[in-house]
Parts: sequence; C-alpha cells; structure tokens
Amino acid sequence: MTNIKLEKLISLISKTTTIKINDLNINSCANDFAKWDSLAHLRIMLEIEKMYKIKISTSKMSELNSVKSILSY
Repeated sequence: MTNIKLEKLISLISKTTTIKINDLNINSCANDFAKWDSLAHLRIMLEIEKMYKIKISTSKMSELNSVKSILSY
C-alpha cells in the first residue's frame, strides 16, 4: 500500500462525499461521517470501479466501508 494510492482514495472519498480531505485518514470509516451514507458509499464504489476498471460485487461493496478495507481490496 503506497501513499499515492491512499491519497488518491482519500481524495476520491472527499470529492464524492464533500467531507474535508483533512478529516479523512487510513482509519476513517463510513460510520465516522454522516455524509458517508449509503448513497455516497455507492457513488464511491462506482468511482473506484471506473478508476481501476474493475467490478465490485454488491455483497463485497457493503464490506468495503472504511479507507483501510478499500485499500486492502
């Protein structure tokens, strides 16, 4: 896991949810922010799919609810 990947992911989550980039870090998760609701989470997953040209199953999407879990995936 590189800092560049972490920074790109945090930037993507920030833009998608309008959470300030400085409020997000590797330990951030959806439960920490009201703005990271189910609709925002779906948008994050779709952006990741687009960025990395991958397909994430619906069941897997619900598990990827933190910066750390998304990076590990």
